Amino acid sequence: MPEPKAGLQARLHALRVLAEGGHATIERLALASGRSATVLRRLARDEGWKLAQAGPLDVSARIRKAAGMVLCKVEELGKAAEGGGSIDKGAIDGLIAMIRGLEKIGEIMRPEEAARENHIRDNEDLAETLRRIEERIVELAREFAARLVEEQSGTAGGVEGGA
Repeated sequence: MPEPKAGLQARLHALRVLAEGGHATIERLALASGRSATVLRRLARDEGWKLAQAGPLDVSARIRKAAGMVLCKVEELGKAAEGGGSIDKGAIDGLIAMIRGLEKIGEIMRPEEAARENHIRDNEDLAETLRRIEERIVELAREFAARLVEEQSGTAGGVEGGA
C-alpha cells in the first residue's frame, strides 16, 4: 500500500533536517526511517547507541541555517524589486521580525560572545569619545597659546611704543 502524501512529506522533511545538520533525535530518526520511536528507543538502548546531545554548536549551526534562509528571502525580494515588481510590506515586516528574533536568540544562546561584542562596542564608543575630548583639548590649548602670544605681543608693543 502506498504511503500517504502527508507521511511521505514528514519523512522527507525529517531526512532534510538530518542532512542539513539537525540534531538526530530518536523521534526524527523514527520519522525518517518509518519506524516507531518506541522500537528505535529499545533498539538504541539494547545496542548501546551513543546519541549525540544537542549543544551550543548545534544552536549556532541552526541559527546560521535560519539566517541563510532569511538571506535567500531577502534576495528574492530584491530580485522582485529589481524586476519592477512590488514588494509586499507584510513580507518585509516578517523578514525584519525574523532577523530580530535571530539576533535575540543568538544573544541568549551565546551570552559570553554577545557580552564580548557589547564590551568591544562599548570600548569603541569610549575610544571615540576620548578621541573627541583629546581633539578639543588640543584645540583649546592652541587657542590659549595664540591668546598668550597675542597678549605678550601687545604688551611688548605697548612697552616699546611708550619708551
